[in-house]
Amino acid sequence: MSTLHSQAGNFLDFLKTGVDQRTGQFTLAIALPLPPANQLCGPTLPLTLSFNLLNSALDRGYGQGWALGLSEIDLDQKAARLRLSSGEQFAVDLGASPFTVNGRLALRDQKLATFLVTWQADGSLRVDHKSGECEILRRQDSDSGRYLLAELRSPEGRRLFFDWLPFAEGDYRLQQIRDEQRTLLSLEDRQGELHFILNPHSEQSATLRALLSNDWLTEVHLPGVDEPLSIDYEPIDLAGATTLLLPSYIRSPLGAEDFVHWACDSDGHHLPPGAPFPYLPRVTAWTHATGRNGNELNRSYTWLGEHNFLGFGSDQAFVWHTGRDNLYQVEGDYRYEVIETLSDGDGRALGSHHFTWDRHHLLVSEVTRQGLCETRRTTTHGVDPSLTWEQQPAWCQLPLQVCMTYIDHARDGASRTETTTYRYDDAGNILHVRYPSGVEEHNSYYPATGADGCPADALGRVRWLRHKTVMPAPADGQAPTLGTLYTYQALPSLLEGEPAHTVVAREQGWDESEQRLLESTSQAYCTAPGPGYGRLAGSATTLNGKTTTTEYRYRTEHDELVTQTTLIGFENDAENRSTRSDARSLLSGLTTWERDEAGALTTYAHDALGRIVRTITAANSPYQAERQASYHLGDAVARQAGSGEALNPVMIEQVEITGRRQRQWLDGDGRTVRVELEDIQQAPGTFRTVAHTQFDAMGRPVSETAVDWLGEGIAPLRLTTTTAYDDWGQAALSISPEGIERHVRHDPVRQRTEHWQVAAGRNGPRQVIELNAAGSPARQQHFDSDGRLVRTLKLTRDGLDRVIEERLTAPGATDIVNRKRYDHYSRLVEHQLPDGTRLAWTFAAHSDDQHVESIAITPAPAQAPA
Repeated sequence: MSTLHSQAGNFLDFLKTGVDQRTGQFTLAIALPLPPANQLCGPTLPLTLSFNLLNSALDRGYGQGWALGLSEIDLDQKAARLRLSSGEQFAVDLGASPFTVNGRLALRDQKLATFLVTWQADGSLRVDHKSGECEILRRQDSDSGRYLLAELRSPEGRRLFFDWLPFAEGDYRLQQIRDEQRTLLSLEDRQGELHFILNPHSEQSATLRALLSNDWLTEVHLPGVDEPLSIDYEPIDLAGATTLLLPSYIRSPLGAEDFVHWACDSDGHHLPPGAPFPYLPRVTAWTHATGRNGNELNRSYTWLGEHNFLGFGSDQAFVWHTGRDNLYQVEGDYRYEVIETLSDGDGRALGSHHFTWDRHHLLVSEVTRQGLCETRRTTTHGVDPSLTWEQQPAWCQLPLQVCMTYIDHARDGASRTETTTYRYDDAGNILHVRYPSGVEEHNSYYPATGADGCPADALGRVRWLRHKTVMPAPADGQAPTLGTLYTYQALPSLLEGEPAHTVVAREQGWDESEQRLLESTSQAYCTAPGPGYGRLAGSATTLNGKTTTTEYRYRTEHDELVTQTTLIGFENDAENRSTRSDARSLLSGLTTWERDEAGALTTYAHDALGRIVRTITAANSPYQAERQASYHLGDAVARQAGSGEALNPVMIEQVEITGRRQRQWLDGDGRTVRVELEDIQQAPGTFRTVAHTQFDAMGRPVSETAVDWLGEGIAPLRLTTTTAYDDWGQAALSISPEGIERHVRHDPVRQRTEHWQVAAGRNGPRQVIELNAAGSPARQQHFDSDGRLVRTLKLTRDGLDRVIEERLTAPGATDIVNRKRYDHYSRLVEHQLPDGTRLAWTFAAHSDDQHVESIAITPAPAQAPA
């Protein structure tokens, strides 16, 4: 592992590539689609091959800087550390960790006990997660302090196994991942190529190839795709003869390109005294291009002051400790900041983002500005700046208050703030949330020791939600306070001696205002060992004394898991019963066929990447219809089809039911930029353009053209709609092919939008919509083309944001008023018309959906003549 340890890396999203603004590092992650385990019963593992610049001096078997995101513990005396599959890492306090059976490993950086690490009798380390999953880490070598992932266990007791082979200088490289029946993934080194083989020794085996050049991972080839993921690096020498690799150019199989520019030496991050080297490179600019000129997105980074995520420039001196997050030693209000500036390929400014973090790497402020429009997101956490890390409360890293402020710099003092507040218990569970609309949520939890309705938690944690209450905002009307009560049951683990798995047994919906039970749903689970164990066996929902039942049946056949779902009405007879089925491949988890309630069968076929290549509807019937699709990523078919055109050679070809072919051309980000149809009647094999779309650097459509082919020798009819965006990022102007302008003016400060059209240079009528705190329309004003107010519609809402009164006013006219009433499921049950006539709806007693049973009309009371 790297000698630099920081909690800042815990906030990376490893499923994406790009710049982590906290650290200034460019991250790369390649998702490895691990096949589903144990007949689709799990456990599941999001496996990624990720790059880390800080580790790029080392080759751990996958290329310098690359590693599989699997949990491991290194108990090196100088830098003991835990790294989880999630990407989080924690420093281990060896002095405070008892090395006895069931002794708990002490982690310096952990506040909330979302997982526990304990010693086992066989010398392994066990990581129990709050989700119920468990990881077993074992030492591969008696002389090593490294513990690698050996087993992953699901809450039900199903397992994945990880096998390792020795690699250079005492390291280990993954050999294979197995479930309880078969090998899911194997890794082979074939003379400079790493082969990740999915479902080896099966008909659906697929191989992802990683090419190494001088221990640098330079290409990754996907199965069935000609164009690889390509990566170039720039080596940089640091103090102590350490050489790091800086990714400088990345090209995806779709043709997107990333150009990364770095600041090195004294232009990079400065490290505090005692650190292993004085400077750390950081990204200064990053350009993302999608294959079309002009819509490149450029990002540049400017760090403010000398502060950074490593603690440089602190007013408080501290001793550098290898393997620890040294910034946690700093007391007081230490912050570090960076500004990300965006522009397009033509140099036009697209706005900026100003990020500020505190000494615990928590994002406390994010300011986004474009032109004269600015949004500020300010987060207050449970951190007390006057306390040390050890003295902070358990929930100190959780947000207590989030304020979103909108500022219009075109008007003096024009701003508005929305506030959301949170409160937690000592376990980090949410107790209370208050939203800007005024709606509140209150939660309570079962104690760790258990109580009536919930067994004791196997790990001694408070984590099972008992009661959730939603309180309406103060407002007109009689919106109910709604609550949900949960009870649980324990399912024994499939593994002897393992803790039981807790599942929801019943949910009850209540009207808290009237203390009235609205509905109750009980759930049953499969308890027989096999592929169905722990799955839902059935549920029964009771409303108004009527029970609707859903039953599930599972079976495996032909390497598929077949699920049959039967819905039984409260009448419990054959007429009020329906059944549907579906099948999923045990090797890929993808749906292979579906049969609906009417018996119609739809089948699906997929390629090695899981993309649908054939769909057959009404299969095995006289009405059978088939659609096919083929995918061409930079192959000879795409290049030949796009020859002479300025097209990115990425194309999807679909064969419709009629036999006509359609081609969709994609840009480097996978967006459709052009659609072609085969002229099957007049010129088979010839494709005519029927649509094309242009996107701006932010990925928004700015021009959409529909093309109508009129025949040989006649220019095609092109109908283009263009869209422009305001500084809030919203669509502000749309011009139709006829030249009609549709304007929208957004004003989040005053919470209003204006809509109007312009045709032939003349303004049309204007509509002004005012919004409430929940973002819903509260008032609509209509003006004629001369600006005169024509009418106003006022919408009165209750505390759950439901319209209870519509009042239409017009100059010189009597108000027109409609009143509405709803049930607990927000279904309209009564509508009083302006003349006093009442419309009433009743719904099927067994359902909480829009199943109307009756509509009654009550005429208005007759009025005596004047």
